[in-house]
Amino acid sequence: MVFEIQAHRGARSFFPENTIQAFCKAADLGVRVVELDLVVSKDHQIVVSHDPWLSGPHCSDPYGNPLSTENRQQRIYDMAYRDIARYDCGLPHPSFPLQQRIASCKPLLSTVFTGVDASMALAGMKGRMIYNLEIKSWPDKDGIFHPSPDRYAALVLRVVEASGLSDHVRIQSFDYRVVREAWKLNPQLCYGLLIEESKNLKQFLRMLGFNPQYVNPHVSLADRDLAEYLHAEGILMIPWTVNSKEDMLAMMHNGADGIITDYPELALSLFGVPQEPSL
Repeated sequence: MVFEIQAHRGARSFFPENTIQAFCKAADLGVRVVELDLVVSKDHQIVVSHDPWLSGPHCSDPYGNPLSTENRQQRIYDMAYRDIARYDCGLPHPSFPLQQRIASCKPLLSTVFTGVDASMALAGMKGRMIYNLEIKSWPDKDGIFHPSPDRYAALVLRVVEASGLSDHVRIQSFDYRVVREAWKLNPQLCYGLLIEESKNLKQFLRMLGFNPQYVNPHVSLADRDLAEYLHAEGILMIPWTVNSKEDMLAMMHNGADGIITDYPELALSLFGVPQEPSL
């Protein structure tokens, strides 16, 4: 099987996270799987954003004033998308000193689909992009940061199915509830469960009600024992967020099926450009 390289929130060394530019740069590097985060606006639009609010260091307000990293006042679920789009979220992150400053609002998922695919087609790139969609959901935040799991899953799947990209999309979350609801609506899609504590894995899989195609653990959990257990269950393992050369090599040695990384260019230098991945 191909050792998969996923660009975490796009090619973050080059452009601010979760922007079309970051995803297009990942494609240009040769990556064919991008990981991105989803939240919901007040008018039920699916927005690409890691946090369920607008804050620094990426974003400035409509008047050009950078937002504080501690800002939590502009909750995306309380705002219509037309108002969210007035915020510029193309400011560089200090942890990535080579990031270029760009003008970019938080894009809609549908815009990412069309923008990345169009860019790849225009450049004559081979293959198609796979979009690994992390639904940001918390069991204690229903009605605060997002709708109920069934409604949330339906909103995401509506965009996926309307895009015609069902065979190029994966759905994953730390919240097994929203993965389960999506699977109930469309069991033909590819699903994953994110974990940061291995002690809960068997319980979450039992509550999920089916074996997903992927279980993606934090890099600190991704040892050979976990890989062997998951593979015996017919589940693939792609750890996050794997950023050092040493960890990348260790993940391959431990039997991981790939990595999710902020530095896909480093991973490509180690492992080469992978063949076209499969769901």
